[in-house]
Amino acid sequence: MRAVVVIKSMQDNQYFAERANAIFDEVVYLDNRPNQEELGEVLTNFDVVIIGAREKITSELLANHNVRTKVIGSLSVGFDHLDLNALREVGIEVVNSPTANVRSVAEHIIAFMLCLVKKLKRGDQVVRSGGGRSDLAGLPIEINGKTLGLVGYGNIGSLVGKMAKSLGMNVIATRASRDAGRDEVAQFMSLQDLAASSDIVSLSIPLTNSTRRIVDRAFLAQMRPSAFLINTSRAGVVDENEVLAALEGGRLAGYAGDYDDANGRLLNHPSCVFTPHVAGLTVESDARLDNELIDRLADLASRN
Repeated sequence: MRAVVVIKSMQDNQYFAERANAIFDEVVYLDNRPNQEELGEVLTNFDVVIIGAREKITSELLANHNVRTKVIGSLSVGFDHLDLNALREVGIEVVNSPTANVRSVAEHIIAFMLCLVKKLKRGDQVVRSGGGRSDLAGLPIEINGKTLGLVGYGNIGSLVGKMAKSLGMNVIATRASRDAGRDEVAQFMSLQDLAASSDIVSLSIPLTNSTRRIVDRAFLAQMRPSAFLINTSRAGVVDENEVLAALEGGRLAGYAGDYDDANGRLLNHPSCVFTPHVAGLTVESDARLDNELIDRLADLASRN
């Protein structure tokens, strides 16, 4: 089997490179990430294509090329850059790295939470402008005893719950398959009840048709004016215009997002904090992503 890796730096990971050489007959590392047309050509020439979240594979791309590829290895946790139905229809299997960055994202959520409640962004701005504590516009708060609402309770959400509980927080959660009962960490409830009961809401869900703008005007209306909202999913799971309106109307205390294409007015709001889609990217998780992906590709090869 011929394999191509579109992220050249992956060849510097010795574990990945050695396993890839052992699995495939030939491994090619591209010098540059392909554009959409170049990606189509890649799909016509290689059996296995290893990509990142930047590469978009659509039904149109597949229809316009004589695709040879049988396996896509995606260096990602999510699949929103891939048309899974179209890939399935042409017989292409997709392999990803589902757990490699779980701890990195969970820690980022905790960091966002502390940044918001401790007014770290505002505090930094005050000091740089020569101000003092009276310029903070209200005191920070403690998270001990506060309620964290987790929308999504998979690998990331459940780990955030454990971390939050160790910090003295009450944890509530909702997920597609469960909105009642409890486990050792969280009490489960409906999305609406969670919105109304949380001091901080954290979103850890994939972007799908059913989750697009799950945080809308009605959801925000249920939240407490003193509550904070954290989004390490995708921008599309919230209605940014409604989030901005809630912030400007005093109906939401703060918002944090891990994406780099935010609404301009939201981006510049003093109660918002953003990072450029790096929640899952750390020194440690970077290596785990590569290694988990090649391990799962090796497992697939051994079964075929």
